[in-house]
Amino acid sequence: MGFLKDLATLTARGNAAYARMDVGASLEAASRSMEQAGRVLAATTPRPDEEWLEAMRLRTTAAVVDARQLPMAIGMNVVVELDLVVAMPSGFPLPVTRTEQLAPLQLFRVAPGSSLDVSIVPGRPESVRIEWGA
Repeated sequence: MGFLKDLATLTARGNAAYARMDVGASLEAASRSMEQAGRVLAATTPRPDEEWLEAMRLRTTAAVVDARQLPMAIGMNVVVELDLVVAMPSGFPLPVTRTEQLAPLQLFRVAPGSSLDVSIVPGRPESVRIEWGA
């Protein structure tokens, strides 16, 4: 009889928890989480520039100033926000912030103080692209 008593107790507690649950609030929280995940995914997905802009893209390097892991993952990839200082050909440093998704084994590449190969369209700081394959 102990099993059936425990089952009845668990059922009663589950029903009580279900009665206290606010389904609307749970759906709203899930919707906010999905919107945030969509924004992060959009930020980490490279957008192809127009062909003539791609022809103007310059290769340079960037120093990692700070790397913050965001509290989400896309598949097995970790989402990281990077503060970079891009070494511009003109000699002026350009601070930028990028959101990237990385495999956990690649996190060592974005340690503060490390250098990354990047490319940029002159005059468009938002066009900074980390060249992971280089």
